[in-house]
Amino acid sequence: MNERQRRSDAVTANAVARGVNIQAVRGTQLAHHYMRSKGVSEAVIARVLAEPALRRPPSSEQAISEAITPSPPQG
Repeated sequence: MNERQRRSDAVTANAVARGVNIQAVRGTQLAHHYMRSKGVSEAVIARVLAEPALRRPPSSEQAISEAITPSPPQG
């Protein structure tokens, strides 16, 4: 497999995927708060929010579930 290592903890992986989506739509502060409330470690939160290139790719299930989240309002 040529991808980064996949997370074996599906609950945390889903919280991180949703947090990344929240960051794109609502901002970094709210994404950080959401992930912390879901028990994601501060090290992981810092990495995924500050270093997009280091993120693991979402699973196909995460990509589908996140695709239905509304886009941010257009100014």
